[in-house]
Amino acid sequence: MADGIESANTVGYSTQAVQGDKLYCIGLQFNDVGETDLASIANLATSGITPGQYDTMATDAPCIMIYDGVGYDYYYYISDAYDANGDEVTAWADAGGDVVAEQKAIGTGCWLRIPAGKASAGTVTASGEVSAADTSTINIANGLTLACNPFPVALNMAKVTTSGLVAGAYDTMATDAPCIMVYDGVGYDYYYYISDAYDANGDEVTAWADAGGDAVTADIAAVGEAFWVRSGSAGTLTIAK
Repeated sequence: MADGIESANTVGYSTQAVQGDKLYCIGLQFNDVGETDLASIANLATSGITPGQYDTMATDAPCIMIYDGVGYDYYYYISDAYDANGDEVTAWADAGGDVVAEQKAIGTGCWLRIPAGKASAGTVTASGEVSAADTSTINIANGLTLACNPFPVALNMAKVTTSGLVAGAYDTMATDAPCIMVYDGVGYDYYYYISDAYDANGDEVTAWADAGGDAVTADIAAVGEAFWVRSGSAGTLTIAK
């Protein structure tokens, strides 16, 4: 989530500004309080966003969509969710209308859909505990993974190491190289893992590269911004603070 971050000791938050009729690719990068490696959808607080209702939530409610490797799990922001006591509350709810209790691993990415008319200048804020670890590892599937930096900072490729992913080559990178895809609000920026990237000295290295084949060592995703990883083999990304 890109617009701001504050942290005191191990507690922090980040805020994403949102508008209606738009999609946002965001991440869950804070531990749920009391947990070591899980983040709760219920920790996503909203401001300036109009909730939907249970009977029309699939069409008019703000929605979180989390990719499960095949399709999506859906969570809706509605005004008539039921909490554990059976009371109606405004909250993120599962498909049955119950307040979300499910947690996901930190580093999980998701889509946030805001329907038309549901926000003009709203915000969604993630909060929780910042991991005290120096590094965090994200599992990458054979296929597509929707992920984010587990730390509430921009994703800098100089701090990313890869294991188990088979590098492609520059002349076929669009078809056979592992690929990171960062949504820009309209389409994607692409970064490819290839064995013949060129570093700043002009030497060939195995690295994540831009479309021109140059190794990328800068930020490619903002704070809390999620990204797709497409790979032909399972592996991991390890990200340092």
